[in-house]
Amino acid sequence: MVDASQLPMPMTYARIMLRELGTTPERRKRLLLDTDITEAALVDPAAETNLADFLTMFENGYAICEPGWTLYLGSRFDLAAQGALGFAMVCAPTLGESFDIMARYGHVRAPWFRLNAFREEGVWGVTVARQFPVAAHIDVAILEAVLLSAQNLVESVLGRAMIEATMNFDYPAPEWEAHYHESFHGKVIFDSAFAGLSMPEVWRGSPCPLADAGMYQAALSRLEMDRRRLDSGNYMSVRVAMLLAASGDAGLDLETCAERMNVSRRTLIRRMKDAGTSFGDLLDEHRQQRALALLENPDYTVTEVSYRLGYSDPANFTRAFKKWFGEPPGRYRQT
Repeated sequence: MVDASQLPMPMTYARIMLRELGTTPERRKRLLLDTDITEAALVDPAAETNLADFLTMFENGYAICEPGWTLYLGSRFDLAAQGALGFAMVCAPTLGESFDIMARYGHVRAPWFRLNAFREEGVWGVTVARQFPVAAHIDVAILEAVLLSAQNLVESVLGRAMIEATMNFDYPAPEWEAHYHESFHGKVIFDSAFAGLSMPEVWRGSPCPLADAGMYQAALSRLEMDRRRLDSGNYMSVRVAMLLAASGDAGLDLETCAERMNVSRRTLIRRMKDAGTSFGDLLDEHRQQRALALLENPDYTVTEVSYRLGYSDPANFTRAFKKWFGEPPGRYRQT
């Protein structure tokens, strides 16, 4: 089973949530409910949390806050909260290079997403690619935080509101839509074909006022170390399992999985080997779990189960099932 607790997250975000939302002992306790975050860890500068606890805190926030609270919280995730990533971005030579760093290393701070840069007809920006499935309202909350952080960066370089930019959200307008137009300073589009930020291409060359070559290189070194840690085999295998779990009964093929993880097919194969597993093993494990669940449903015939799992020939599913569990699926269902 996929375990998001294996993916590290900075404790900074938990501290900010507790500072901004945990204004009473009761609210603080409610925010930490069902997490493994301790008071000792909150004051330890070297402590980390994980993606599972981070998502749980967001879920808890909905129980104690009014609609629109996620925009307020997202505005508090400024560049100072981004650690080495924030330092690298503000110390980069230009805004374009700053966003290149954000796209390459953003997932180091928050493994929920990856950023993909694009350019077209005088426009440039980034799109947000989710890496793991979360509940719709949690997805909205995190996307708000990501794009508000990006807005903070751009405006720190421009020295003014980014009114020429466009914020794209690939979901319908929420009930707190009015707050979006207060929080985001450019055009806001809902039900967009993608989630992300687009800006005039000429902004790419804007010099960062705090550019510092020494601090820039130091921050990049730290980010690269963190990236290698996160993208090591163990974490990669967890990410593959999460993508498979979110992709339906049949799972994904290797090419599609590598593309969604922004790595080459060869790199994915190597990382899985380093972790002592393979993509085929993880796909088999996913299909085994789904096969058992589907066979428990009497509405599905064995043939229908085989097709749902991606087998074009039911005989191939029968052979695979017998290899996994020592008996054909029909006999398993009978017993």
